[in-house]
Amino acid sequence: MDADLSLDEAIALADRAADEEESAQGAAEVSPPRQETEDLLTGYVNRICADATLWDNDPKIVARHTHLAQCLLDLGMKKESRDLTNTTIRRMERAESDAIVYTEAELWNHLGALLADQGDLTGARATLVCALGRAHQDESQERYETRERAAILANLSEASLQMNDLEAADFWADKVLAELRRPWEPDLTARLAADRVKLAIARTRHDAKALESSLARFEESVQLFVEREGSQALRALDAQIALASARQESHPDGQHIAELEYLHATTHATLGPEHRETIIAQAALAAAEFDAVDGWEGSGEPKDAPRMTAAIKALEAARNYAVESPDLGQGHPQTRILRDALADMHAAAKSADPPLSELGNLYDYHLEKVYLPHESDARNSAKQQALARESDEIRLIAHAGASYFLKEIDLFYGPVVDALQRNVHFKVVISSPWSTLAAFLPGNPTADPGNYGNIDELVRRSDYYQKAFRPVVRSYRRLKKRYPDHVELRVTPLDIPGSTLLTTDVGFFEPYITSNPGRRTRRGMSVFEVEFRKDSQYHPDSLEEFNTQWELSSTWDEFEANEKEHIETLRAEMQAHGYVRDREKVRRGEVPRP
Repeated sequence: MDADLSLDEAIALADRAADEEESAQGAAEVSPPRQETEDLLTGYVNRICADATLWDNDPKIVARHTHLAQCLLDLGMKKESRDLTNTTIRRMERAESDAIVYTEAELWNHLGALLADQGDLTGARATLVCALGRAHQDESQERYETRERAAILANLSEASLQMNDLEAADFWADKVLAELRRPWEPDLTARLAADRVKLAIARTRHDAKALESSLARFEESVQLFVEREGSQALRALDAQIALASARQESHPDGQHIAELEYLHATTHATLGPEHRETIIAQAALAAAEFDAVDGWEGSGEPKDAPRMTAAIKALEAARNYAVESPDLGQGHPQTRILRDALADMHAAAKSADPPLSELGNLYDYHLEKVYLPHESDARNSAKQQALARESDEIRLIAHAGASYFLKEIDLFYGPVVDALQRNVHFKVVISSPWSTLAAFLPGNPTADPGNYGNIDELVRRSDYYQKAFRPVVRSYRRLKKRYPDHVELRVTPLDIPGSTLLTTDVGFFEPYITSNPGRRTRRGMSVFEVEFRKDSQYHPDSLEEFNTQWELSSTWDEFEANEKEHIETLRAEMQAHGYVRDREKVRRGEVPRP
């Protein structure tokens, strides 16, 4: 076959490779060889993405490119699938710069679902909203025959759930169910998706009444879907796994664990151990086994230790498969769910009495993301999403915390207030203005270099004190008055090497490159910031450091009551180092730099 494939040839090659892979279940002998197939498909994608003159804006051609991107994803060629999908959307946007070209809601819906499968949930939701708009337009022009609305709404609901936006997921699921009341044959796939979302929301919210009703409806949806598609269809298997897991959680019973064992054996035998559905089945079975011996509560009997250990090992294996899977990968939302569940399992097992001794160390020093200064917006967005997801406690160590307390900075104050309104606790440690960092505030070069009697005035006149510390304290007092049991600020005399934000599932750390208090606050990122999840050793290490700082810091009331002593301590410390002010560069005001 010629190296420069046509679109038809690329689709035919991808379809054949997918069929051979499914029938051979990963066997090596396929024709042409798998590597040659991937090279040919990669070459096609690179050419079509690089050369705009090869692009055809015909909606039918665009739909075929979307199909090819899905085939590439099914083959595990995630990069090529993402590249082709992003190029497709970018060129569709340009084609519609003057007029609407792609009127079919189905095309936009397929693209949105594809983005969700690739793990780009934000892009998926935006594309699906566009699809919904096209569906409305179709209806208004009386040429809406595909009944695509229910499918779009279902995809929106599932994407919102994966983003942990329960309110939006619930809203879109209700819209699906309302849509299915229209007088035509119901879309069983959309109903299955909506009922599954409703069930997941009830489980997350621990709403017993909603759980009973949503579980009954989901059971009915699964039965109808299996009757139509067969029990071995991928979506049917996925639904049966979810149903058995929900049944076990709602009404623990060995029968439900047996169902999960059967489903895991089925997926393992028919799809192979590395398939996405097999990984999900193995993880669900491991969670059910752990729950069956009260592992989540850390109250399992010593005799159950082998079963708990086996469950953890099984989930570890599922996590490893997911991380290495071409369909999932380290950062995929489904993989993150497994990683978080495994971290919770380890934490529960170690808190058991007695703790499980046979477990290895779950954690390594893994970073999820490193943000550089030009990626500040992405960093801010990630933090805002972490704050929005939190349902228990937010912990912050920062020099002043202005980004979290000052509304006018417009970064994290809003998400913090939203969290407080959800009864989330907000615990903060900031640096005292009377620490020895005051030495780094620019002084008056004409003053007596040995006189530190007015160090408090120097601090109080500084921009750091006037524009960061005092406004933060005023904001804290207002929040404390509104949420007295949910927000607490403490002050440490120790130098803080960087800002740390910790939620239940994720953490962020930004080191300070300067000791000048005025250059640590109310400024953009100047070094870098790292993000890590709770299955990284950085998370428990950071939590331990926070707890240490918290216990060694003054409450605000204690700080205010002893502030004069703090100032006198600073004066004495600075006086002991008075000779530093005699140095030529310090006297001239060259050091410290403003």
